[in-house]
Amino acid sequence: MDEVFKALADPTRRAILDELRQRPGLSLAELCALRPAMTRFGVSAHLAVLESAGLVATVRDGRRKLHYLDAIPLQQVHDRWLTAFASSTASSLLTLRDHLETTMKPQHVMTLDIAAPVATVWAALTSTGVPRPWLYGTITTSTWRVGERYAQHTPDGTLMIDGDIIEIVEERRLVLGFHCHWDEGVEAEVDGRLTYELHGTATGTRLTVALAGLGPATLESAQASTREIYQRFKDELENR
Repeated sequence: MDEVFKALADPTRRAILDELRQRPGLSLAELCALRPAMTRFGVSAHLAVLESAGLVATVRDGRRKLHYLDAIPLQQVHDRWLTAFASSTASSLLTLRDHLETTMKPQHVMTLDIAAPVATVWAALTSTGVPRPWLYGTITTSTWRVGERYAQHTPDGTLMIDGDIIEIVEERRLVLGFHCHWDEGVEAEVDGRLTYELHGTATGTRLTVALAGLGPATLESAQASTREIYQRFKDELENR
């Protein structure tokens, strides 16, 4: 919590968070253009503090690094001190509402620090043939080869999610097509994209989850469930 309060104490950093809330996915160059009086190094230093506090998540887009507000630490502050006194509105801070559905610009991004090695996190994300409790007990089938497909079924064989395998960088990055089937509304929508990025840290792994190109029904469902799903994932790995 100390890092969060330290990050929020600076008015420039608060302004950067406001900009990322209003315009998710800004690059360093775009953020610099919004504050011409500040050097690129100065903006980069502020972003480093925000990222260290977990308030900013980043996603690679070619050579650029895009920045997103990650409101999980704000949710934790809310849960610790405000839940008893106010209705639960902080969950809305956890979603990133970039409605450019015709692009693959991420619409929903979250980052988790997991106290487990990168290899363990990667193995859990790519496990096949067994139910995964953190993902509603679904079973994944895949060869994990680029250009082929993966599928997630319930134990009774109902298809829930499938898609193409777009990119694999072993233990670092996994990009998947994302087509949901649990009701007619999401099934009728076009494929989106799910990206996992893994980075080793001093205490384990930083996992970034990004969803892009989702139709409105799929996006609404993702915004409602993604935090819960990956919190279960984190808890499962840390409590082994």
